[in-house]
Amino acid sequence: MNMENYIVPTATFTENPEAYELVVELPGIGKEDADLHIDGHTLTLKTHATYENPAGFKQVAVEFERTNYAMSAELPEMADASAMTARLENGLLTVTIKKKPEVQPKRIEIL
Repeated sequence: MNMENYIVPTATFTENPEAYELVVELPGIGKEDADLHIDGHTLTLKTHATYENPAGFKQVAVEFERTNYAMSAELPEMADASAMTARLENGLLTVTIKKKPEVQPKRIEIL
């Protein structure tokens, strides 16, 4: 991935017994501006920031610029790439990746 015009966003990767969670800060990015995909065990995020002036308004000054973000993360072997969800809310992208069933903790019934 050519990262020349992109910034790597701030992210936190955590886990619990059942899943991994990746939280990425994407201020000013909407769902329609983000592309998230997985190839093997590589999770890739790329955004394209867009902004249009409201109808009848023209830009007078710019104090911040919309930023394009890009990042890749290698998922652990225990991650189940087919069991993922992603939610973008209030500038935070939360990706939940379930662990493969065979590595999740199990309660064993004692007979």
